[in-house]
Amino acid sequence: MGAASLSNCGIVWSLLSLCSTGLCCAGFYLPYWLEGNTLGKPAYFGTFRRCNYPAPGKEGDPYVVEECGRYATFYDIPSMSWQICTVLVGIGCGFMILISFTALLACCVEELITSRIARAAGWLQVFAAILVAAGVVLYPNGWNSVEVQQACGNLSRAYALGTCKMSWSYYITIGGSLLTFLCSGLSYNAARTKNVHYGI
Repeated sequence: MGAASLSNCGIVWSLLSLCSTGLCCAGFYLPYWLEGNTLGKPAYFGTFRRCNYPAPGKEGDPYVVEECGRYATFYDIPSMSWQICTVLVGIGCGFMILISFTALLACCVEELITSRIARAAGWLQVFAAILVAAGVVLYPNGWNSVEVQQACGNLSRAYALGTCKMSWSYYITIGGSLLTFLCSGLSYNAARTKNVHYGI
């Protein structure tokens, strides 16, 4: 690692940043945040994707489409809270991807990351983690939508699950956000070289 611009702590920061990004992005994309039941089949909801959802049949009787997919348009997402959550977590994941790939590149490229750039990356990680955490906190506010209530025994409301339960994708998103906060602290000792001042 002679050509790397990262210290040993920086290499750990780089790898943990990649892990936290993977957790948040997987949690964001996979529709297993909330688990309920629709017409006797397990139903799953994420922020912008769902699995096993009801649809009208040829003769008007509802049936369950047994597949996972995103909502047809952004405005088909069943609640404003989930729309905002989708934007917050999506932007947070975008920042995490940018930082983690820059940190990985710094493992191989000399003088890519100085202490000032590493600290700026750390603050950007804090911002990204706050966005993801805000989305995670806002998500339960959308449990009062008709689609969710149907899957939760018509007992769900904002921040009350009804007969539904939280699923694993929600938890890995939380874990990724917490790990990103940890990474932001590691960024302060990530750079091998201090700031370079060029004189004329």
